[in-house]
Amino acid sequence: MKIIIKYKQLFLFKLFLSLLPYFFISILIMNALGYRYSEIMIISAMTQIIGVILNLPLGIYAEQKNRKKVLLLNNILSIIAFTLFLFEKFYLAILAAVILGISEALSSGVMQTFSYEQFPDDVTYRKYLEGSSSIQYLAISVMTIITPAILHFNRFLPIIISVAFIVFSTIFLCFIKLEKREEKQEEKITINIRTLRKGLKVSSKLNLFILLGITVTTLIMSVNSWSSILLKYHYFPLKYLGLVLFTFNVCMAIGSRIKWKKLSIVMLLPLISILLFFTKSVFTTIVLFSIFRLINGGYNNFFIGEFNKLIKNNRVVFWSIYDTFLSLFFIFADLSSGLIAQNLTVEFIYLIFGLISLLILLIYLLARKNIYFRKIKNY
Repeated sequence: MKIIIKYKQLFLFKLFLSLLPYFFISILIMNALGYRYSEIMIISAMTQIIGVILNLPLGIYAEQKNRKKVLLLNNILSIIAFTLFLFEKFYLAILAAVILGISEALSSGVMQTFSYEQFPDDVTYRKYLEGSSSIQYLAISVMTIITPAILHFNRFLPIIISVAFIVFSTIFLCFIKLEKREEKQEEKITINIRTLRKGLKVSSKLNLFILLGITVTTLIMSVNSWSSILLKYHYFPLKYLGLVLFTFNVCMAIGSRIKWKKLSIVMLLPLISILLFFTKSVFTTIVLFSIFRLINGGYNNFFIGEFNKLIKNNRVVFWSIYDTFLSLFFIFADLSSGLIAQNLTVEFIYLIFGLISLLILLIYLLARKNIYFRKIKNY
């Protein structure tokens, strides 16, 4: 807890951004504002497409700029975008989606890099991640329960609260003092495609880790996105859904406190996804989802910490490259899971995505062992 107090401005800056009501039930909120489901999908797709197109060029731009100013610009753009949603006009919502896409592309690599550079060493950073993540997941758990009630009270309120939270986040960002690790980055950086290709070629371990991150994060996104629908498929009473989602987020909070010693624990995620295909029991489904979220919470901190350690320079750009590939996989996962659910059943999403992820993770583990043995041979 001491480390959270020491870095309270950074913690509160990120906490308020993670609690925006809009992101918990965005489809329901947009529908309540009068947008049709087809329009909502177009708005969502527009944000992702803009993000994919601009992730890398804006990442290169942001790498050479002051991180804090870039994040301030990101928050200002988000406030403008959310405010446009309130006018309940489709053309303004499309404009808002474009602005949100620019905002997300601008901050994708900067957010992680800015946080990482506030700490003197990796040990302190890991300790901060463990403490902050558990509190953040508990706060998200509470917001998951109360957001539907906020929407029921007034359809504009979730958007208004989202804007207010971004304003609070911006205030705390202004009070963050740049630490020495950030100041060291002030030297001029030359970035070009050749530099990036050289960086990727040199580090086979980094390439493999990007593959791991994309595979696991896409699986996590797909499993979590369809969890409510799968429970509904098993005739789970929707009036208790908020309570179950609260339980899942508590599991993530507990998981974020677990220190990973072996990467092989990540293999449990695709196995759980496959098991979710076979079980028809509501209780077993909830238990499996809870275990999945427990591992999910621990994995997030592990990946962020390890990925930052593997990047030697141009950290913002490499995070942007990762986010670009991840966004492409998310678009593919969204489209394919929708087709699977429509033409087969929701359960098949868990089977197909679980099997694909398991195969890729086995290839990852074999490739990592091969790199390790090659290093020993060279010695």
